[in-house]
Amino acid sequence: MSTAIGRPLGRRGFLKLSAAAGGVVWLGSSLTACGQSGAGSTSGYSGDAAITGLASLIHSAPFFIAQAEGYYEEEGLVLEHIQFPGGLDTVRGIESGIGLGTSSTIPVFIAAEKGMDVRIFGNVYTAASVDFIALPDSEVNSIEDVRGKKIAVSTPGSNSSYFAERTLREAGLEPGKDVELVSVGSASDSWTVVSQGVVDVAWTASPLSEKIADENGGKVIWRSRDYVSDWSDTCLVATGAFTDENTEALVGWGRSLKKAMDLIANDLDKAAEVYAKAIGYKPEVGLAALKNSQNYFSLELTDAQLAAVVDAGKEQGQITKEPDMDAIVMREFLA
Repeated sequence: MSTAIGRPLGRRGFLKLSAAAGGVVWLGSSLTACGQSGAGSTSGYSGDAAITGLASLIHSAPFFIAQAEGYYEEEGLVLEHIQFPGGLDTVRGIESGIGLGTSSTIPVFIAAEKGMDVRIFGNVYTAASVDFIALPDSEVNSIEDVRGKKIAVSTPGSNSSYFAERTLREAGLEPGKDVELVSVGSASDSWTVVSQGVVDVAWTASPLSEKIADENGGKVIWRSRDYVSDWSDTCLVATGAFTDENTEALVGWGRSLKKAMDLIANDLDKAAEVYAKAIGYKPEVGLAALKNSQNYFSLELTDAQLAAVVDAGKEQGQITKEPDMDAIVMREFLA
């Protein structure tokens, strides 16, 4: 990528251009964290981390906690979290100059197939994150009750569409025949059309699922993870060049996130308090969201999880050939 006058478009130039187009949102501490400084610290790295759905998806809890509890600082890291709206956008941001971040896992394999220099070096959230929710007085109380009903999904080829189709088939229902899928956009848009009676069930994801339940009495009918046992929903990503130049920073990032994940596992109340404050939710909503996801935070990558992700990408036509796992996945990097 280059500017109009032929000079390379640096990381900051890319971010400014993307922000102008509505592609990224700055979150975190001050913007003076650019560059590589931090003298006297463990890794001495200061820079940006691209995060898919930072403020809106449960997988981001460890990042907020690690920053708020000083785990980054303990590792000599000053990281600026930058929110990207989707996995492919996140991967493009990482590959275009940011260097590291976390993305939905399927887009990393899509990007690698397109020749982008990206590596997976750890897991983050190991459960399918899409939930399906209905109004409190709805006659729909289980997945079996949606026969003849309408389900709101994001767009064709999205995670919400994939998991709607997959879970319906697991329950013996045929999408397009027994159930109509309606593309409506975001999870908040999905809840709006349910509230208006346009569809019967909305797609959503934690912590929005718990927020809707708290504020509107919405009831979660089923969660995709009820039907999908092996899955890598989001993962840690870096370019090969960044990995070679900043190995200690990535290892330190992994250690700081592991501390945050351990806090979620061992002191849920404290973790939830920090998380809820960071995203501006009620403490009880943050607690409910983390409690529902407490067992799904892990850095460990398994062959079964990766295979499930690749199979899903192939089924949707997003991945067209078998990926070179050894070239893309660094299984032992954080071991």
